[in-house]
Amino acid sequence: MGGVLDESRGVSAVIGLVLLVAVVVVLSATVTGYVLSDGGDVPPPSPRISVSHTTVDDGGDATVAVTLEGGDAVRTNQLYVIGSKPLDIGGPPGNSQSANDTYASERENFIESSGGRPPQVGIGETWEAGETIYLDPEGEADGVTIRIYWNTEPIQDVNPGTVTGDDSYQLAKFTVSTS
Repeated sequence: MGGVLDESRGVSAVIGLVLLVAVVVVLSATVTGYVLSDGGDVPPPSPRISVSHTTVDDGGDATVAVTLEGGDAVRTNQLYVIGSKPLDIGGPPGNSQSANDTYASERENFIESSGGRPPQVGIGETWEAGETIYLDPEGEADGVTIRIYWNTEPIQDVNPGTVTGDDSYQLAKFTVSTS
């Protein structure tokens, strides 16, 4: 009387065990693949910085001085800046490499240079605490929103430059107020 019923219980247990083993194998293969991967798809962490800004007289409309106050030193060839209106990046007013809104573009890379000269910003290969860059927006600086970005790959070519790679991160954002 119990022969058929006992056999079906035995088959159910075997099927359940086989399914459990299959789930464990798939799960362990997935976890192993994730743990042993080389991390090639994971972008490097973006630098963390804090900046301050002020306006300086340039004999016309004001130039915005942006100082790296703290955080990570950042390679300048991976930085670019975008304003809510075109701007130029460069050295301080009165300097031969000063920012000049005549040359403003929608994106400026930190290593802008022309005629084979060194980069206009003049801060070297890294932007470090205490160093200042100068941005000259077209027209008035008041109300201009400025964003500084870091890219995982170096920016190519002259302004506006070509941003390559898959990942860019906004490091700072502020709006200029001259009042």
